[in-house]
Amino acid sequence: MKIDGSTQIVGVFGSPIAHTASPAMHNAALAAVKLNWCYLAFHVEPQNLRSALTGIRDLNCRGVNLTVPHKILALDIVDEVDADARKLGAVNTVVVKEGKLIGFNTDGYGFARGIKEDFDMTLKGKRVLILGAGGAGRAIAIQCTLDGATKVIVANRTPAKIAPIANEIAGTPTKFEAIGLDAESIQRVVTEVDLLVNATSVGLQPADSLGLPAGVFSPGLAVYDTIYRPAETQLLRQATDAGAKVSNGLSMLLHQGAKAFEIWTGRKAPLAVMRRALRTAVYGAQL
Repeated sequence: MKIDGSTQIVGVFGSPIAHTASPAMHNAALAAVKLNWCYLAFHVEPQNLRSALTGIRDLNCRGVNLTVPHKILALDIVDEVDADARKLGAVNTVVVKEGKLIGFNTDGYGFARGIKEDFDMTLKGKRVLILGAGGAGRAIAIQCTLDGATKVIVANRTPAKIAPIANEIAGTPTKFEAIGLDAESIQRVVTEVDLLVNATSVGLQPADSLGLPAGVFSPGLAVYDTIYRPAETQLLRQATDAGAKVSNGLSMLLHQGAKAFEIWTGRKAPLAVMRRALRTAVYGAQL
């Protein structure tokens, strides 16, 4: 990578951010298409998000991705919000265009592509349990509805955070249920669903646990954890032990990242290059 006076900066804002594999993926892609760009990770606390986003505009950066905990906060900061991002209720990609911050959401797209790739599953007719009502959880819940899921159940510790999702789904053919993010509530409904998605940050640290008892999962269930580092969370270990189909969030990261790359650059994302770079970054080998 050659850094000079014409290098264009893109990156990702998050807190925490040290775990991210996005720089490996995007820098490999940028090199593959021979763009003099550089993708960096920035630790940004929520109270500093507004000034950080204003900063990328003032510094003439091309744009950024947003991860936990910024996706919903950004809705009220950017100058314009793409129709899909408005519908999904969160922003995970920002582009600077003609001096304006424009927000997009590629999470829903990335999630749908990810479960198709990993489970050969579409969301149409499925019953889905989503743990977490933050930016990713909200986008996934609405994407499930848009793609024809029969039922969406959202679990969260704070009921008020589920209300915007319930309002968005109301009036659609998809049935909706809100529950608490606790072992008893999850255990009560997990036998009713085809797909369980962890969209919380529980699992980023080795000691993290949702407190679910052994035997809560069954072989007929698909379990998707949006966390990709560590590659196997405690949730995925439990599901694997029960014979359930499992996958981590690497495929979602890949496809949402490819979409963001195309928004920023106007070029087709080199998907195979990005996939190899991600797998090397997370697994330590080119699989």
